[in-house]
Amino acid sequence: MANNLFVLPRLGQTIRQEDSGIYYILNQQTGRVRSLIQLVRENLHWYILQLQPIADGLDYRWSVLSRENDCALKTATDRQIAHYFSKPEYTEPVGAWQVMRNADFGFGKFTPIEAPEDISYAILTFEGDEMKAPVRLHKAPTEWLHENNQQDILQLEIA
Repeated sequence: MANNLFVLPRLGQTIRQEDSGIYYILNQQTGRVRSLIQLVRENLHWYILQLQPIADGLDYRWSVLSRENDCALKTATDRQIAHYFSKPEYTEPVGAWQVMRNADFGFGKFTPIEAPEDISYAILTFEGDEMKAPVRLHKAPTEWLHENNQQDILQLEIA
């Protein structure tokens, strides 16, 4: 069992309204934006959206990430977080995870113990109770949320 995991959510920063916004996934080889993800809160529920092309390939729309009907994200329990992250590949860095998920996708927030200000984010995919390797997300500047920047976002997304 990995010794990096602190299954005490209070040690890590919780996922809050300030975490909502647009995130991007970088292609590690080219350094270009590969995909855009948006974390949104509507009323009491959180959702993960992905920018996807519409059939004609010329327009894009935000689509909810879910293969099932349970689109809303639910907070993972301490036991679930321990199950996902107590594996040898997560021994470093030491820190605490916060996770919200639906049946197939999730959003993770990692707070390192040594440098709590260096928070990182990940998109998670699941097959049943098993989690695949997290994919690192980078928070986009807040101006990406404004509609007049939509064209710039679309140009970045296509990589």
